[in-house]
Amino acid sequence: MKMTGSVMYGISFLCILAIANLSDVCAEETRENRILSHSLEIELFLKEHKLKAVDHMRVSGKNEERFSCLINKSFQVASVSIFGKKVDFQMLSGRSDGALQNSAFGHVGLMEILIPPDLRKSNEIVFDIEYEGYIFEKPASLELEDVGKTAGTISEEGVYLSPACAWYPDVTGSLAAFQVTIVTPAGYEAVTHGALVSRKVIGDKIYAAWEERNALDECYLVAGKYKVAQLKHHDIDVYAFFFPEDQGLADTYLNAAARYLDMYQNLLGRYPYKKFAVVENFFQTGYGMPSFTLLGNSVVKLPFIVDTSLGHEILHNWWGNSVYVDESQGNWCEGLTTYMADYYYKELKDSISAEEYRKDICRKYTNYVTDKNDFPLKDFRGRSDQATRAIGYGKTAMVFHMLRRMVGDEVFYTSLRRFYKEKIWEKAGWEDIRRVFEDTGKMDLSWFFEQWINRDGAPFLMLGKTEVKKDKNGWTTTMEIIQRDNVYRVSVPVQMELEGGNYHTIVELKEPSQSVCIQTQTEPRSLKIDPHYEVFRRLSLEEIPPTIDSVLGDHKKIIVYPTGGERSSQEAYKNLAEFLSANRGAVKPDIEITEAEIGQKSLFILGGLTENKLTKRLMENLPGDFSLDEGSFVINKVRYQEKGDALLVSFRNVKNRTKGFILFAALSADAIKSVGFKIPHYGKYSYLAFTDGKNVDKGIFAMTDGPLHRSLSR
Repeated sequence: MKMTGSVMYGISFLCILAIANLSDVCAEETRENRILSHSLEIELFLKEHKLKAVDHMRVSGKNEERFSCLINKSFQVASVSIFGKKVDFQMLSGRSDGALQNSAFGHVGLMEILIPPDLRKSNEIVFDIEYEGYIFEKPASLELEDVGKTAGTISEEGVYLSPACAWYPDVTGSLAAFQVTIVTPAGYEAVTHGALVSRKVIGDKIYAAWEERNALDECYLVAGKYKVAQLKHHDIDVYAFFFPEDQGLADTYLNAAARYLDMYQNLLGRYPYKKFAVVENFFQTGYGMPSFTLLGNSVVKLPFIVDTSLGHEILHNWWGNSVYVDESQGNWCEGLTTYMADYYYKELKDSISAEEYRKDICRKYTNYVTDKNDFPLKDFRGRSDQATRAIGYGKTAMVFHMLRRMVGDEVFYTSLRRFYKEKIWEKAGWEDIRRVFEDTGKMDLSWFFEQWINRDGAPFLMLGKTEVKKDKNGWTTTMEIIQRDNVYRVSVPVQMELEGGNYHTIVELKEPSQSVCIQTQTEPRSLKIDPHYEVFRRLSLEEIPPTIDSVLGDHKKIIVYPTGGERSSQEAYKNLAEFLSANRGAVKPDIEITEAEIGQKSLFILGGLTENKLTKRLMENLPGDFSLDEGSFVINKVRYQEKGDALLVSFRNVKNRTKGFILFAALSADAIKSVGFKIPHYGKYSYLAFTDGKNVDKGIFAMTDGPLHRSLSR
């Protein structure tokens, strides 16, 4: 499964840790065994949070005495049969006998099936495994995405079954075809991977059969009270499984999906599935599985989702959901999908939007990644926080951007089309990507992949001494470009403003300090190094405006909650402080903040003038177009004074420019609750204004020229 930019790839990291040992045992005991196909018949009992199923599981293997697979250890396995004859089996990891499980993460067990001697020479065996069990892991939050990730749940609100809850027998690393027949109560529609083979209503039940003949690495199942809309786009069935109240969105999503399918088929090759479905969820998700995406009921209403996340999830059907990730080499697909979707849409819009996106990638890396939490791309598996996202999504996207600049568009897209064609339905890693690009471009790229995939870190560029001399041929500009801390081989754009025009060139850097000479016919006025952020690098303080991320990314920050004001607001601010500190940092009341901390720490200050003791003291640091009074505030000359209004503004710590302050003040407890938990999603902004939970103003403070820009005028 692939998830949107706000969540992570694959089975949740917590679940991976929980089942890692069992998976190793399963793989060790079944080296020669693998699952070829599942034919699942499953009935869902929503009120009881229960399923009953039989899996006709076809496996390969020869001369094996036993077959081991993973399954939810709370399930009751009624029988295992081969050709109608029952065979012995045992659960090796014990069983939890409770009817309802509060969490599926700890309930993955190992089942061992004994193979009769007369069948051990068979190349293939079909096991008929009959089982039943309860899965009810209520989402920690129905409104907040990425809070209390849910492995699986069966309820009248909806059904979500992921491989993490082991709802079907599996062997780690298997790539198998799936045929799934799902029985639901009337009024509930079910969807999984592949094409819809049949749908029948018999009495008060619906029987839906889905089939995917190509090999999948995992299987998800979703059901809900859906109304289904459908569009036939060439030979692809496009569906919208939406709740009745959101049917008005169906056509928008169907038509947009058709456009994205055309876009990526033209870029990469034929769409690998017979259907694509947009499925609405009753809790907040942004998941992309083979042939469908699962979007929360609040997420689908966001106006930007159709223009961003939907295309991202459709593209995952090429990267990650048909060309699978060989995780032993690191997860390349999230960054490639980010580059060819989120970034690509900015590039199609205009060059300024694309430049801002590249700068934002470098900014997030600079703000969130330190020597202590950095790691090479070969070690990226999935996102768990802002730092892992900045590396696995952002850095990877920029690596593909630098690769594209180096080899050119023709080689870049030809290589990706070859990669897709050659590795579809297989697991692939960075080495496969390198080989395809080297073969297509007829060049050695071992140094590039060694540097960017196997090393952690990023370049930090500085402009050293510069000198301009007039000679008989015109003007000679000599500049020193310094790489501080770590040395990389990078191609750096250089732009010079000349009398009467501009001059552009590319400088190849390989040394800690490199002198570069440029000859021009007319006098140079100014010099800029990497002015459009084409190189993945750490940014200098002067290149980063004060933003939400600049404080949230500081692991030593302090979230300061107020001890004054109404009790309901105090409680809301304190809850928000605990939420914001999840990204590390301390939480303290305003009365405990010391003078040393004010001068040396980044502070996230919650509360207005009569609530937080630090607010009035730091008011003088607010930018000129901002002011805060008791019961109102002004942003960009607009006054806000209603109970639903809230303000956030960031600014530098004047006593320590490397640190920042953020002030967040809302005019009621309800405004705190409706706005506060959205703050991390606006990380790149310097200021925000909200009315009744809706963002009505936002912006990024302008920066002066940084240390890679220098005036050359005499």
